[in-house]
Amino acid sequence: MPAAASSPIPAVRVKLGPLDGGRIADLRPCLELVPDPRARQGRWYPLTAILLICACAAVSGARSVDELAEWAERASDALLAAVGVRRHPLQWRRTPSRTTIGRVLQAVDGDALDRAVGAYL
Repeated sequence: MPAAASSPIPAVRVKLGPLDGGRIADLRPCLELVPDPRARQGRWYPLTAILLICACAAVSGARSVDELAEWAERASDALLAAVGVRRHPLQWRRTPSRTTIGRVLQAVDGDALDRAVGAYL
């Protein structure tokens, strides 16, 4: 008997069949409903961008704040632009640090985030 695949994603993808843009819901509008617990002054990253980075990293297998930050560091500029990480005036993109991600996840309203993800699903 062959060993089981380590990820159930390929099996689920087979069951879903081919997906097109009309059948895929966008997570961004749901996450935009989550209130930002941070003070307005000093924010560089929108809350939605941080949450989207965390969602992408988690779907890719990240299990800790360090892994979330590592995934973000390896992400392409195109992906960072797509999730809403803005360019620095010197034309480079910097991803949220491990500390920033950890503080945001610690401070965000878990019930509101749960409702947002539930609405998406």
